[in-house]
Amino acid sequence: MIILGIDPGLATTGFGAIQCNNAVPRLLKCGYIKTSPREHFSKRLFQIHRDINTLIHTFRPDLVAVENVFSLVRYPKAGILLGGVLGIIYLSVFQNNVAVLEITPKEVKHALSGFGGADKYQMKSVIKKLLGLDNIKSLHASDALAVALTAFYRKGSRKII
Repeated sequence: MIILGIDPGLATTGFGAIQCNNAVPRLLKCGYIKTSPREHFSKRLFQIHRDINTLIHTFRPDLVAVENVFSLVRYPKAGILLGGVLGIIYLSVFQNNVAVLEITPKEVKHALSGFGGADKYQMKSVIKKLLGLDNIKSLHASDALAVALTAFYRKGSRKII
């Protein structure tokens, strides 16, 4: 099974693909999609759509796991922009007929670190250990891998010890 994890963002959308053929997941690739703030919103969304489609065609995931956006009451415009990014991601997933799973940030943190309030650096450390990596260059890629791993452990009803 291949799981593609996505950490949505307008400026930077993280992604992480993992292979899960046994109890130990293996990294296929991780990185991020960066859009330019100088470009119009529509062009940035199109870039995300195009790049997500490329990732889906490249890895042929069985499941796409997306970090569910939290409520942005204090910053409603950011929430609206992020909603556009999520819409584009869901469109790409639907067009490619791939199963999708939404996972909250708190569930990711709790599932992988045992603590729902873990920070990004603690999570990055856990991801490196679980996948046997020396380094993950981007926090966005690390977040996306965390989403993919959470989907793996949830889907396979495996627990991290």
